Formats: sequence, structure tokens, C-alpha cells
Amino acid sequence: MAVAGVAPWQDSFWRALDASDVQSAWSQHCGHIYGRRHVAATTPWVPLAEIHDRLNWLAWLSQRFSAGFLLPVSDLPDVEPLLVLAQRPGAVLSGRDLRAVLDVLTAQKGYAAALRETRDALTGLAGELDPPVALLRRLSMALDEEGELLDTASADLALLRQRLRVSRSELQRFLQGFLRNRDWQEYWQDQVIVQRNERYVLPLKASHKGRIKAIVHDRSASGETLFVEPLAAVDLNNQLVQDRRAEIQEQERILRALSAAVGLEVPGIVAALRHMGRLDAVRAGLELGDACGGFLPRVDAAAAFDLQALRHPLLCLRHPGQVVGNALRLGADAQQLVITGPNTGGKTAILKALGLNHLMAYMGLPVTAEGTLGYFPKCFAVIGDAQDIHTDLSTFSAQVQRLREVLEHADAHSLVLLDELGNGTDPREGGALAQAVAEALLAAECCTLLTSHLEVMKRYALSHAGVALAGMGFDAESLKPTYRLLWGVGGASQGLVIARRVGMPAPLMNRAEALYAEDREDWERWEAQRGTLLQAARQAMDEAVLARDEATRVARHLERELAAARQERDKAAAAARAEWEDILATARQQVRQAIAALKSGRDTQAATAALQRLEAPFRAEEQRVDSLPAVGARGLFLPLRQVTQVLRADPAQRRVQIQLRGKQLWVPAAQFAVDAALHIPKEKGSTQYATPEDHPWRLDLRGQLREDALAALRRHVDGAVAAGRRQVEILHGKGNGVLAEMVREFAGQDPRVSQWRMARPEHGGGGVSELELR
Repeated sequence: MAVAGVAPWQDSFWRALDASDVQSAWSQHCGHIYGRRHVAATTPWVPLAEIHDRLNWLAWLSQRFSAGFLLPVSDLPDVEPLLVLAQRPGAVLSGRDLRAVLDVLTAQKGYAAALRETRDALTGLAGELDPPVALLRRLSMALDEEGELLDTASADLALLRQRLRVSRSELQRFLQGFLRNRDWQEYWQDQVIVQRNERYVLPLKASHKGRIKAIVHDRSASGETLFVEPLAAVDLNNQLVQDRRAEIQEQERILRALSAAVGLEVPGIVAALRHMGRLDAVRAGLELGDACGGFLPRVDAAAAFDLQALRHPLLCLRHPGQVVGNALRLGADAQQLVITGPNTGGKTAILKALGLNHLMAYMGLPVTAEGTLGYFPKCFAVIGDAQDIHTDLSTFSAQVQRLREVLEHADAHSLVLLDELGNGTDPREGGALAQAVAEALLAAECCTLLTSHLEVMKRYALSHAGVALAGMGFDAESLKPTYRLLWGVGGASQGLVIARRVGMPAPLMNRAEALYAEDREDWERWEAQRGTLLQAARQAMDEAVLARDEATRVARHLERELAAARQERDKAAAAARAEWEDILATARQQVRQAIAALKSGRDTQAATAALQRLEAPFRAEEQRVDSLPAVGARGLFLPLRQVTQVLRADPAQRRVQIQLRGKQLWVPAAQFAVDAALHIPKEKGSTQYATPEDHPWRLDLRGQLREDALAALRRHVDGAVAAGRRQVEILHGKGNGVLAEMVREFAGQDPRVSQWRMARPEHGGGGVSELELR
């Protein structure tokens, strides 16, 4: 649908999505020409306010139909050219033309009556649909079903027709007398009265010409019959002709008057036709929605959408109830979605389904999706092969040219649909171009869906914020696509599987699969084992839930211990306060005694010695407060009463770092009491190094410090190399990744290690590293 005033990229979007097929299906449900014209004139490229107005009409009619109030559904004649003619001065419409106008006025009356059946937002429209009462009555009295003028059209016409009937009857009786005359029986070819040149005549045999006085008006093809008017009947025929002409003149006068009356009412009739066309089109849209299982759409002002059960509307029309629905959302958490998966898996269908549903909503139609659609004033689609031999454009050249137009005009309010981005050239070059285009559209904040088989686009989706990855499902057992969109995973192309399924020779396929196996990457193999990985992910999630519950239980236990420690601290502080108060009281008394001795001039040396003795405990306490425990010092973490060791000290902030339950924590120095006599207990879950002979295939490092774990790893590899082993497994857990990172760094630096890889899910997945030894 190339519409005047529509930008080229929007026309391209319309054609790429086969939207004309939807519009054609919509038009087929219309009841008359005015509905079909409204459908043909409806464009999706309108402001948001007009879209909402269209959807309001759709909702109002839907509510009416649900309540049992229907609109007339009948075919109507096309009177718009007649209305244009009726406005011209002196124009005369035929009786059939005026009958067509009368049918439209009658339809107006039916629409107005239907709108008044209930009270809602459409009821007020009935006044604009009411036909002009005088014109409707006048046409109804003047015309029959075939458009012929009735005797009731005017009094003069009624009188003329009555006189015509009398004259015709008198003339026919007179001519019947000629035919029944016994003397002239043999003159007539047949006993009938016929008309020639608007006059009633008799069929005379040519052989009896001249036997009666008559005027010859015509001759038969054989020449054997003459059609004659007896002279005695000339006056009667003349009178009949005059009466008939008077009737024709009166009919012309009536038709001219009726045409002029129609011309005066043309503006109101045209407005009513527009309303009837829109009502019929909206009704047809609801029928189309029922046919494809549609829903009333919601269009938000944001350039984002969140849809469930998204289906292709044309597929829904062809295969009712059989089309797979998918959830699709963009614009909030992510701006782009990269869809991968097998050929014939439904990638292009999802792109077209999304675009068509937006176009249908913009035109005021039900959509084949639930949820909220976005408002995109600019829509772009690069779908299908656009090669053109006349303009010397290859598939790739045509795609690049269309991509250039997209990049020139797309912005944050645009919807962009790109199918098989980067195909048609070398995969590496095409992949580089595809990623560059995707990055440019991401920077422009366009809402973009793109499909691709290229591995670089899968990596792009996984490594860029704001980009989501999804794949089309494929049933490995039946070797058929499921048409379901799986979020968070990249669908394998399955090209070799599909080629084998469609009958490619087995030897050729064996060779192709062998070549492919030599070059594919590890993470693609994981995609082929998606089911196993998903099961492992679910198992890991269950384990995480259990760990969270355990952490909650431990946290509650720690809270109880902390509360108990606070009580003990408060008791200790109270006891210390009481002790210090006793010491201070005694010290004050002794100071007073020393001062009294000094004042009396008695033993000054003894008084000074007494003050020094009193000051000594305070100096020791000050020295203890100012100093920090040394690195490596053992002691007690007071809040939890746990024995631990100082790892580092921070004099500036007066804090120390300790090892507590496998975690390294900074705590205030005042919460750590040095006690070299304490022994650090072995932490639950920690392990000691096991030699290859004791446990030859796996080393468990969980719970150990990085330095201790590195030393254990070196000893383990030493023993494995000495024993001639080619592979070892290191269990480091998932945790915060410190030990896993240490193992990877060791594998990259130690010349004895030829390869590092993560274990398969059934062997521990991300919590276990496998080292291949030289």
C-alpha cells in the first residue's frame, strides 16, 4: 500500500510484512462499498491520539455486540458519483439512480435506529446519520423497487396516466373491430395488435395491400407482412401519442425536481456515508478478530511493548487454533533482542507477527497478542531478498542499501526489524557488519529485533548490556522445530540436521558433520546440550534455594549469638566499671593522703613514689589501647567469642583483618583480644591436601585461603606429573570465584599444564576445573 505522504521506509515496512493481505482480509468482512473504502483509506501512520480514537470505537462496538446490539449488514449501492452529479445545476438523475439514493437514505435510517438501541458513546452519532425526512418521504412516494415513477409522484402524472389508459383501451377496442370483421378475416397475417413508431398498427398480408385504406408503417423481413394503421384509427393514435409525450414531460419534471432535492442534501448524505463506512469497517474488524482469535489492543505512548501469546495474524487465519504463541518484550529492560535458531524455525514469522500486530493496532483492529503495544512513529523492516537485476543490486548490496536508510532515519522512537542480518557475504565480514549495525542501533536506543545464524551475533548479545538473546526451540528427537521462543539461550542453526531430514545423501552428510565437528566451538556444543544445561541450571537454582535457607538459619543463629555476646559484653563492662570505680576510689584516697603528706612537709620522696605507683596502671592501659595486635597474632574475636588470627592491621583506622568462618573481615581492634595461648580450630568444610596416591583424580580446595590453596595445587600437580597422570580435577566451588580465578591463572602460567577447561554439568560444572597435563 503506497500511500501519498507516507515515508519510503514506512511503505517498505508495510510491504515487507505483507500487510496488504491483512487489509484485504479486513475488507472482505465489510458489508458494503463504504466500509471497504474506509478500509482502503485507513493508514497506520497517524498520531497516537487518532490511534486511541480508533481503538475506542473498536471497544464501543465490541461492548455493543457483547450486549446483543448489532448493526445493519447489507450491501449498498455506490451513490457518491450520483451525489456529485446531483449538485450540478439542471442535473437530472434517472429513476434507478434516485432509487439507489433512496436505498442509502433507508440504510441511514437503519443505522441511526441501531445506534439508538442503547445508550453509550456512539449513541450521539445517530443524529448525524438520520436521513432528511422530507427527501426520504418524497423519494419513497415517487419510486418503486425498480426505480420507476409511481402514480403518486405527482397529481398531474396520475391524471395523465389515467387518460393514457383510457385512450389506449379505446384504440385497442377500435383495432380489434378490424381484426374481428368477417369480411376482412383473410387480410390479416395474425390476430394481434402491434406497435411501430409509437403507434398501434395491424399485420396486413402483402398480397392484400390496398384492400383497406391504411398507412403503411413497416414491413416484415420476408416482405410478406405489412404493418398498417387504418385511416380511421389515425386520430386515436395521434391522441395517444400526445398523451404519452405529456407523461414523459411530467416524468422529466419530477426527476429534475427530485434530483435538485437530492443535491441540496448532498453534504449531509456524504457525512453519513463516511460514518456508515467507518461503522461497517469497525464491525468487519471485530469479525476479523474473531476469525483469527484476536484481542482488543492496548497501545501505550512509550516506545516499548510487553506481549504474551504473540502470533502471526495471517497464520491464525489459515490455521485457526494451531499457531504457537510466544512472549515478547522490549524497551524496558533491553532495547534489542537477537533471535537465533534453525531454518524454518519461525524467526521471520515472529518479526512479522510483531510488526503486523502493531500495524493492526494502529489501524484500529484486534491483534493476535495479549499485553501492551508501543507507539512507534517510525517503523523499519529489512526482511527478505531485495535483489534487483535491473538496478544491478545483489542480495547483499540491496540489504546494505536498506540498512543505510534505517541508520539514517531510526531514532529512540523507532521499531526496527532485521532478518538474517549480515547474510549474503563472507560470514566473518557479514558478522562484523551485523555487529556494527546492531551497536549503532543500540546507541540510537532503537527498539530492535534481529535474527541471525552468525556466532558473532550470539556473542554480541551475551556481552552487551541492553541486549537480550533468545532462540527458537528445536525437538532433537522428532527433528522438527517447536516454534517456541526460549529466552536467554541461543538456538543452534541445526542446518545439518535439517539437511539430513530433507534427504541429502548420507555419505555427504557424514562428511559435512565431520568437517563441522572439527571447527565448532565448545559453547556451541553446550547449546546442542541445552536440555542438560537447563536441568543443571535448575538443579543449581534448587541448591541456591537450599543455601539461602541455610544462610538464613545461620544468620538467625548468629543473631542469637550476637545478642548473647552483647549481654556478656554488657556484664563485663558493668563489672569493669565497678572495678574501675573501686580502683579510682582507692586511688583518690591515696592521692589525698599523698597530697596531705606533701603539704605537711613530711616524707616527700615517699609521696612521689606513691603517686608513681598509682599512675603505673593507667600508663599500662594507655599503652595497651594505643598499640595494635601484630600480624599473625592469635586471639579472641570478642562479639562472637571465636578464636582467630590477625591477617593485616590498619593503624590509621585502628582495625585489623581476621579470618572468620572462611571469610576475611575487617573489625575494630578493640573487638580483638590477643591471647597467644589460644589454638585456632580447624574450620568446618576445610580440607587438607591429599596426594595423588591417596585421591588421584580430584583436589578439594574449598574453604582454604588463596595462598594455601595455591601451594596445595602446586604439590598436587607435582605428584600427578611424577605419577605420569595426564589429567587432574580441581574442586574449588563457585562461591565468589577467588579460587577459580587462581586455578585459571595457574593453568595459564604453569608450563606443565597444556589445557584448562570447565567440567561438564554432570561432573560439577562451574565449580570444578579440569587440567590437561603435558
